[in-house]
Amino acid sequence: MVKRVATTLVAVAMGAAALVTAAPAFADDEPAYAPDPKILSIDVSPNPVVVKKHGSVEVTATVRTKDLASLSIEVWEPQGGDHGDGHGDGHHWLAAKTGDEPYTGPKFDTKSQSWSFDWSHKTGLWKVHVEGVGPKGEKVSADRGFVVKHEEWAPKPQPKPHGPKATRIAGFDATPEPVRKGHKLTLKGSLQVAQCYGDWYYKWDGYVSVHGRDGYCDEDRNVWHDWHWLGSQDVDVYFLPKGSHSWKRVGTIETNDDGSFAAKVRAFRSGTWGVKFDGTRRLKGSEATDYVKVVRH
Repeated sequence: MVKRVATTLVAVAMGAAALVTAAPAFADDEPAYAPDPKILSIDVSPNPVVVKKHGSVEVTATVRTKDLASLSIEVWEPQGGDHGDGHGDGHHWLAAKTGDEPYTGPKFDTKSQSWSFDWSHKTGLWKVHVEGVGPKGEKVSADRGFVVKHEEWAPKPQPKPHGPKATRIAGFDATPEPVRKGHKLTLKGSLQVAQCYGDWYYKWDGYVSVHGRDGYCDEDRNVWHDWHWLGSQDVDVYFLPKGSHSWKRVGTIETNDDGSFAAKVRAFRSGTWGVKFDGTRRLKGSEATDYVKVVRH
């Protein structure tokens, strides 16, 4: 009885092996690879696109795809519409169309399309729009933005404004905080003057431009340059003890070539340390303060 069972199991095992051996004959009727149409990446160069007053810039979009039969590459101007420069848009056949030989594996392609931009084109956010069609008619799309802007021109030289130029004391700090009684504090900061391109400066009150129309030199405009160092200037040091209303002058610091300054003082009482630049005939004064607590231990 045992031998009969064993014989039956062997026969079943052999039958299973025969089925496994025969399986590939049926698999040959099915595609070995199922296409997966995708737009993998869109690169735009250069980005941003900076156009000069006279001249043009060529912009190239490079698109990487997978398993696509065809691809179109368009460029859209801000708020819709195409480029309209006469070059047209790119349409490419990439792989075998429906009905041709089946895919045996993933098919990757890279295609590029270029356009020419000049001063007449709109500034702002442009878009490269890509649409693709897979071997079975599947549609995919993707976008990539890029910025077009005009090269800024510095304002024409004009007469110097009248009145003092704005200054500030930046990054003033009295450290360490708190400090032990009798120990030294380090007072440091930087004296700076406000400047725009073309050597224009601000008035003291609210950074109002001292030339041209109102708001001409606002900080969010490209003509705003930066704060610049102001070296070889005297900055006075003052101390206001806690509970007092009378400032006491402690000494004077001269700014370094880069506008920075630093000095050490001993701290015996809690209070406010201040630094003050009195200004000159051409430079507006400025000041800054920092409170420091003095502890015994």
